[in-house]
Amino acid sequence: MSPPLISICIPAYQADRWLAQTLGSVAGQTYPHWELIVVEDGSRDRTGEIVNEFARTVRQSVRYLWHEKNRGLPATRNTGIEAALGNWIALLDSDDLWTPPHLATLVAFTQPPHEVDLVHSGSILFESDTGKTLETRAPSPDALAAFPRSLFAVDYVIQPASVLLRKGLWETVGGFDPAFRYVEDRDMWLRCARAGGRFAYTGENTCLYRKHPSALSTHAPEMAEASAAVFDKHLDWDDIPRPLRRRLAAETWAAAGKLRQRRDPLRARRNFLRACATDWRIDWWLRAAACGVLGRLRPSPRNLSS
Repeated sequence: MSPPLISICIPAYQADRWLAQTLGSVAGQTYPHWELIVVEDGSRDRTGEIVNEFARTVRQSVRYLWHEKNRGLPATRNTGIEAALGNWIALLDSDDLWTPPHLATLVAFTQPPHEVDLVHSGSILFESDTGKTLETRAPSPDALAAFPRSLFAVDYVIQPASVLLRKGLWETVGGFDPAFRYVEDRDMWLRCARAGGRFAYTGENTCLYRKHPSALSTHAPEMAEASAAVFDKHLDWDDIPRPLRRRLAAETWAAAGKLRQRRDPLRARRNFLRACATDWRIDWWLRAAACGVLGRLRPSPRNLSS
């Protein structure tokens, strides 16, 4: 059996700061049968130049695609995967890195006796500014045993840059959902699992995930609302116990409300009411009422002049 062609798909938006280092980790792979597709999502920096320079240093196929207007991360991932020639898609973000055996370790799970549709490594999270290791993110034995419940409950976390995905599974589930600007990966993994996709974990930490210190704090309310929307989208998944589905969805809407209540009380009120609609609790109802009063006393930040 000939070794499979792996299509490496990198979405890029204002990516020129870290992209050369990321591409260097691609060039350093011990598995040589790959093609590279970089899709720039409406930005105009040195990304195209960096990709063209890289293409001259490797013998593998390298393609650079460009969205004229910004379409968001999920749509950009989809563009790259649509253009892929390989039956297997390796996801990589423009600022993350792979250790040299990463692809080889993943590809081993695409061969007999394995029968998988999605295989991933563990990830080492490191601080962007200092390079300091922050944590290792990999499923525990308990999380592996509890799959897919652990995947739904976010006890089983998969970093996109650690994933090798069968293109046929991506086609089956309809690709990444452009409606999600955040946590689109979590929604994707859940849809893959619901479609009967067979998951595997390599047991090796071969993905290096760059963590930017300000990212989570800056976008925490949006991320919480997106996470709650993902839970809502999968509230009908019968393989997950109904009380767990309802509790996690409601608690995440309530968490989004708490993040919004000081700056945008009316939006916070909607979040608390959505929590109550899923799993009613008196404290959430009282918070919704208080936010409603506060919202009438002062304008939403969206209506304030800059």
